[in-house]
Amino acid sequence: MRKITTKCIVLGHKDLSENDKFVFLYNDEFGKIKAVAKGARKITSKFTGHLETLNICTIELYFGPKNILITEITTDENFRNVKENLETLSSALQIAEITDKLLYENQTLENLIKLIEKTIFHLGTTKKPLLISIAYIIKLLDRIGIIPDFKAIENEFNLEGKYRKFFEYLKTKSLTEIEKISLTKEETFHIKNFLNRIIEQETGKTFKSFLI
Repeated sequence: MRKITTKCIVLGHKDLSENDKFVFLYNDEFGKIKAVAKGARKITSKFTGHLETLNICTIELYFGPKNILITEITTDENFRNVKENLETLSSALQIAEITDKLLYENQTLENLIKLIEKTIFHLGTTKKPLLISIAYIIKLLDRIGIIPDFKAIENEFNLEGKYRKFFEYLKTKSLTEIEKISLTKEETFHIKNFLNRIIEQETGKTFKSFLI
């Protein structure tokens, strides 16, 4: 049993009991963590406001015999400007949901918090939040190792050459460069549909919110 204080990003949470919550965190050293915040559902809880999805926090974690407990927390960044806009909030929550569901407990990815931070900060200024969230998903899938060989699946998925080049571009280019891309509604539909098919094929998981 031990305590550590470390930087985490909140990926989501769910009710555990009348007073407590499970909180899903990511930390660059320990990977994805499922922790318990006791009393978090109480109005007077010290956790109020700190456990919002995508908050970056400094958290004291107690590694107990059965559960990891959050004992103290302070918020370092809450991305308030992103959360106040419905369109950017939707893209940000998709990023959190997909990251949470694609990572298994204790899985680590190099510099993932830095990538998430850059992406969310970019959402705060971009006029193309959906494109930025798609770029993040491609970069995440690439880091996890489930991005397919686009040449090999071109026929299987009826993937036109332009889309293969598009996905390759998203893997390697910065968000600033990616933001220069313009997509039609039809192209956006095909891209989202393709990503869902790839994720479902590789993981067995679907993300209905991403189809909206």
